[in-house]
Amino acid sequence: MRHAIALADELNFARAAEKVHLSQPALSRSIQTLEQELGLQLFDRDNRNVALTTVGASFMAQARRLVYQMRSMERDMGLLRSSEIGQVAFGVGPLPTAAFLPALLSSVRAERPGLQLTVSSHNWRYLLQHLHAEEIEFFVADTRDIQPDAAIAITPLCRQYGSFLCRAGHPLLAQAELRPADLLPYGFVSLKLPAGLQAAMRRLLGMDANEPLPVAVECDNVQVLADLACESDVVLIASEAAVAPSVNAGRLAPIRFSHAPPLYAEIGIVQLYGRSLSPGAALVLERLRAIAATAPATAMHVGGEYLAAPGATLK
Repeated sequence: MRHAIALADELNFARAAEKVHLSQPALSRSIQTLEQELGLQLFDRDNRNVALTTVGASFMAQARRLVYQMRSMERDMGLLRSSEIGQVAFGVGPLPTAAFLPALLSSVRAERPGLQLTVSSHNWRYLLQHLHAEEIEFFVADTRDIQPDAAIAITPLCRQYGSFLCRAGHPLLAQAELRPADLLPYGFVSLKLPAGLQAAMRRLLGMDANEPLPVAVECDNVQVLADLACESDVVLIASEAAVAPSVNAGRLAPIRFSHAPPLYAEIGIVQLYGRSLSPGAALVLERLRAIAATAPATAMHVGGEYLAAPGATLK
């Protein structure tokens, strides 16, 4: 069709062949093949002249539209390959939402303003349902309680190290010798804690194995929990990356114990097994890895090991 359009524009085989970067015999064979496939004669030609037939004029009107649409599609496919346009739907758990999401969205928007992002911020149970329904391409969350499933693939991303935190001026911060059990009377606010972390906390706090943790408020919104801890005497359980702004502003302070085992969240990327990500989704994950690598108290998963981010102090 492109060859026929060139000949219709030039009405000269030599000029049309040059326009489409073919030899004149090759262009002539191409036109003949097209006419044979259609069973119609598009051009009248003799040794000196070329003219469109009536049928040829009708064909060219439709061919120009089709070629324009093809060029538009090729352009769009190129933009999709480079993530300049397109749509990406993904999910983010509560901890990476607080720690990484604002910087991630800002970075992707600055680099690819034509890329449309649909983000679901929720707990991993909700996100897993939407992943299976193919409503999102992937999600990033604490993966420790996600059961093995042949339908999904989990790629470790990083560890977010956390601690107990309280408001500035909290009575606990004034105690000379602070023990983990001293936190119990104040109660905790937290996300829904993985079973393994709950067991580790019971051991740290000197509680019985089946004794319920005194969690006063459980919520998927880390910022709501941080604000509550800043305004009351409850103790917040969270990753330090998720509440870094409040800590840096002096509103929250980590509560440290000597010889205490580390508390951390295993942040992973969850996607359907064997399903290729779109170029836009791959770009989002690439930017996420770069942001996670510089977050406070975060260890990146590299080659089966966790490596501390530059400047991070893991306690």
